[in-house]
Amino acid sequence: MTSSDRSAVTAPDHLSAHDLITTTRAVRRRLDLEREVDPRLLEECVADALQAPQGSNLMRTEFVIVRDPGRIERLGRIYREEFDGFYRASETGLYNRVDEDPRHARQSRRTRDSAEHLAVVMSRVPVIVIPCLTPRLAEGDVLTAKHRLATVYPTVWNFMLAARLRGLGTCWTGMTLGREDEVAEIVGIDPALVEQVCMIPVAHYTGTSFRPAWRPPAEEFIHWDSW
Repeated sequence: MTSSDRSAVTAPDHLSAHDLITTTRAVRRRLDLEREVDPRLLEECVADALQAPQGSNLMRTEFVIVRDPGRIERLGRIYREEFDGFYRASETGLYNRVDEDPRHARQSRRTRDSAEHLAVVMSRVPVIVIPCLTPRLAEGDVLTAKHRLATVYPTVWNFMLAARLRGLGTCWTGMTLGREDEVAEIVGIDPALVEQVCMIPVAHYTGTSFRPAWRPPAEEFIHWDSW
């Protein structure tokens, strides 16, 4: 597929740009574990991802795309161990946090159950994508890290939006970042040179529709002219 063909990709069900940004969800329960993902679709998603704004026009984001079932099983095992360990005990995670708004609480319970499902099936997803930053961030240099990550995050989100346009579900997770060296060993990353940003399971999704999530009113998050 040429670059001109990629630019002509049409969204499923006449998805508008507004629908795309407001209904692209973290897909966990609806990942199709049985259907293979054509590697050409993944290449197209990366091509679209790289159209994101690049700070100083430097391409800093690279993608490790894992399709080997043996590697995926090992990555999924690490994911499950981290989920069952630190995440369940985390005060900011979904298991110990108390949401005052009942609508937020209901949504959090659904998200918790969805996250639990992903922990069970992560070792069986057809694809895991690991976005990486090169070179690694320098320890203690927070300002430079902010500048460099400001390029990586839009690129990764572009990847996820591009996946949605091609009928693929994704979920951004940082669950394995605390075991970065082990992940690096599994997929051949040099951890001294390459910084892992997150881990993204990718699969065709089941069902046909997504809805916007409940969010508090925008005015609660806006500070006009000063804080």
